[in-house]
Amino acid sequence: MTKILVADIGGTHTRFGSFEVRSKRALHLVAVSSVPTASIHSGLELINIFQDHGYLSEAQAMVLAVAGVVENERYCRLTNAHWDLDLNILGAKIPKKSVLINDFVAQALGCTTPKILSGMLTVQRGIPDAHGVLAAIGPGTGLGMCTLVPQTDTGTYFTLPSEGGHAPWPFLNSQECAFQQFLLQHTGYAHAFGDIILSGRGLSFLHEFLTGRKLAPPEAAAEAGPESETAAWFARFFGRACRILALHVLPRGGLFLCGGVVAKNPHFVTHSEFLRECIDNPAYRKLLSNIPIHLTTDPQTGLYGAAKYAQQTWEL
Repeated sequence: MTKILVADIGGTHTRFGSFEVRSKRALHLVAVSSVPTASIHSGLELINIFQDHGYLSEAQAMVLAVAGVVENERYCRLTNAHWDLDLNILGAKIPKKSVLINDFVAQALGCTTPKILSGMLTVQRGIPDAHGVLAAIGPGTGLGMCTLVPQTDTGTYFTLPSEGGHAPWPFLNSQECAFQQFLLQHTGYAHAFGDIILSGRGLSFLHEFLTGRKLAPPEAAAEAGPESETAAWFARFFGRACRILALHVLPRGGLFLCGGVVAKNPHFVTHSEFLRECIDNPAYRKLLSNIPIHLTTDPQTGLYGAAKYAQQTWEL
C-alpha cells in the first residue's frame, strides 16, 4: 500500500494530510491537519510540522500545492507568505518522490476525483464534452486559475497553471470606475487586478466602497447576504472573470468554481448576476451557456488534487 503526503499551502491556511492508495488505485484520505500559514516561517519549519504530526515517516511520495509560480517542480516563492520553499535544500528529510505544484493545479485536479465530484453544486448544467478541456477558477486569499487538458490515451490530465489573477481588471461603467479609483487609493497600486477584487480582501474593499463599513473579510461576508448590493457586485465580477477564462480556454468539459470565498458563500455564484455576466457575449452566448459549471465547497479539494497529481506522475 502506497502512502502519499500532501499539503495545500494557501495564503491563509495550510492543510496537509496522508493518503493511502488502495485497490483499483482508489485514494483514501486517512489523516488531515491544518495550521495558519502565517505561523510557518520557512520550508524547514513546514517539514518539521509534517514530521511532528507523523505524516512523513511512512510517506513514499510527497506533493505540496503552493500559491505561487513553481519552478521545475522544486522551488516557489510564495505569493501570499514571506518565505520560499526549495525542495533541493531539504535533502533526506523528504521522500525521493517529492514535487511542488501550483495550488490551483491541485484544486483543478481535485475537482476530477470521485469524492469531490459527488458533492458539487451544479450552477449551470450545460452540455458536457467528455473529451473537452476543463478549467478551475476561484477566489480565496487571491484569485486562482488552472486549465486541464485531458490525455485520452492515459486518462490523465496535462495541467496548465496560471497567474491570471494578476492580470489587469476590466471595469465597464462609471460606477465600476469609481470603485477602481477607490481601490487604487486604498492599495497604492497603479492598476487593479483580479487578486485585489476577487479575494477575501477584495470583498472587504467592495463592501466598504458600497456601504462605508470597513470590515475584515469574514465580517464583510457575513453582511453580504444574498439580497445585498455587495453580493450582486461580487457575483457580477466573478461571473466576468469566469467568462474571460472561458473565452480564453473554451472549457467545454466543464468549469469548476473553487476557493474559500465562494465555498463559504455559495450565494455569490447562485446569484442571478453571476450567470448573467458569465454568458454575456454577443458572439458566443450559446457556447458559454453550454459550458457545465459546478461549485465545490469541500475544503479538502486541494488535498485530493495533490494526491491525484502524485498518482498520475508516478503511476501509483
